[in-house]
Amino acid sequence: MSGMKRTTVTRSMLSMAAAAVLVLTTQVGPAASGPTAGGGCLVDRLDELRVLRHRLDGLALDGRAGNSQYWYIDHQRCTLTIATLRGAADPATSAFLNTARLMPALVKIVELDAAIRSRVAKGPAADPNSHAASGFHGGSAIYSGLTGTVLICTAGFNGYRPNTTGTAGHCARDAPTWYDGTGALVGTVDQSRFPGADWAVIPAAEGLTLTADIVDGDSTTAITGFARPRLRDRVCATGASSGTRCGTIDATDVTVNYPEGAVTGLARSTQSGAAGDSGGPVHIGPTGVGLISGGPPQGAPTFIQPLDF
Repeated sequence: MSGMKRTTVTRSMLSMAAAAVLVLTTQVGPAASGPTAGGGCLVDRLDELRVLRHRLDGLALDGRAGNSQYWYIDHQRCTLTIATLRGAADPATSAFLNTARLMPALVKIVELDAAIRSRVAKGPAADPNSHAASGFHGGSAIYSGLTGTVLICTAGFNGYRPNTTGTAGHCARDAPTWYDGTGALVGTVDQSRFPGADWAVIPAAEGLTLTADIVDGDSTTAITGFARPRLRDRVCATGASSGTRCGTIDATDVTVNYPEGAVTGLARSTQSGAAGDSGGPVHIGPTGVGLISGGPPQGAPTFIQPLDF
């Protein structure tokens, strides 16, 4: 033993070691304790967020979300963001938020001043004396009737399904048959879904020529392919009321709690919009990615139905 060096551990040394451990824990935190997924979230935490979102979706699809407006997983902050109407304290909203607050570390709640709605407008019927275009373009206004006050939506993409145009599912729920700005028949809805999703397919009426493009301001943009919107995509859209507006996709897989029922799987864009834009085409250059679904009565955000139907 006489050849071995003896080390004495003092109270001061123990305190320094404990402090080092504390600093290490604070700097590294939970994110270093396992594999990560999208945006730096721990896989286990992302699984928890998905379970919570699924539970909230179930409540909404059962009509029990109250005045909660929409929610989505924020992969950057590793939280579930829930937007609710400011000051809402009805029993259904309170119960919904209390379910989320059972996991407070996973939830961020924000309040909105305006409710989220689908973007159908009411206005005068199409003018049969207006000049007929050489073909029917995506992004054109469509009308639910030929006389009086009618519903106004926007046509989506021509040819996403062969010899059809499209629009929002809630437009199809409101009216089955649609006309263009000259009063010519566009077609009668063949398939649609709303709520749950928000899309409709309209086979072209006999004699209607569908063009493979969309209205883009005073010109048109040819559409050569289709995809789904992705986070941080820069997108543009055409609506019958707003014209062409652009923005950035800042959330995907969003659930929106419309008054008629919840819609899952939407994307959220920073672009603004207004009533009448429902069903309008959303694109990235020549690539179509979605249809306008809804938003506040005026302004941003805009919710988008991906082209996945």
